[in-house]
Amino acid sequence: MLRPALHQPAGSGAETTLAPWVPRFACPECRVAVAADREGGAVCPVCGHRIELRDGIYRGLTPRRAEAAASFVRQYRLVREGEGRRAATAEEYRRLPDVARSDRHAIEWRLRRESWAHFQRWAMSAVGPPAARVIELGAGCGWLSHRLALLGHSAVAVDCLDDAADGLGACRHAPIPFMAVQADFDALPFEPGQFDLAAFAGSLHYAAEPAATLAEAARMLTPCGVIAVLDSPVFARDADGEAMVAAHLRSMAATHALERVTRAGRGFLTFMSVERACEAVGRRATFYKTRGPLTWRMRRAFAGPRLGRAPAAFGLWVAR
Repeated sequence: MLRPALHQPAGSGAETTLAPWVPRFACPECRVAVAADREGGAVCPVCGHRIELRDGIYRGLTPRRAEAAASFVRQYRLVREGEGRRAATAEEYRRLPDVARSDRHAIEWRLRRESWAHFQRWAMSAVGPPAARVIELGAGCGWLSHRLALLGHSAVAVDCLDDAADGLGACRHAPIPFMAVQADFDALPFEPGQFDLAAFAGSLHYAAEPAATLAEAARMLTPCGVIAVLDSPVFARDADGEAMVAAHLRSMAATHALERVTRAGRGFLTFMSVERACEAVGRRATFYKTRGPLTWRMRRAFAGPRLGRAPAAFGLWVAR
């Protein structure tokens, strides 16, 4: 078991508090409990993979999976830089999902604020009091985990990207401590059955096989645990999702001068695929649609003929 470290909240001077709850770790490949070593880390007794706390992040990503994700990570950083998503201040990270009206991604964050409201109403109420233990998968900068920590919950933010400007490294700006773990959400470095809720905030569509990723998340949950999926594009038909992904890949290649574009997982979900995947792990999924501002809805209402496909739906899935 890794030992909790001292955490210094942003802007607190020399004041320190004990780090947040730390779940029991396991090897992400062998799925056996890890043994603490003398350096303060933990080692798999089968394959030798070592999990350690470094720069405030628990390192659970295996070299094999890091290598497999390398081309995606490089492309992701380049695209996010071009979109102006890697220059936020500490205060801006703390405010998410609230952003200034002048922010170039204000509409996107408006949708996320609405989905966050749905999440609090439908997902957290499904878990029930008292404070929940939540694993956020594909957490990015960890804004959802930060919000949960502010509400008194124990959050664990998981992502393969440890970037200080746009990944788990940005979690250092949070005034309330929560765990940040670098890992692949298809190979989680935890013993099963420890969490009350598994949340995907704008991330499940990055999975190559969303059904397998949901099954891995369900493995982490208690018997009554809940799965929540926020803000992934959802379609009624696979053909519409594939058309969206193809257009997005062409746009990325042209905008960012990419000779070769790496497809980031499936890229979309369908209503039927989510429902079936949740049924496979013994849960029934309900979708709560995010409506967005009126002007956004009106533009989308007439977008079908121009796009040659149905527009994606966004919202919150709760599977319990």
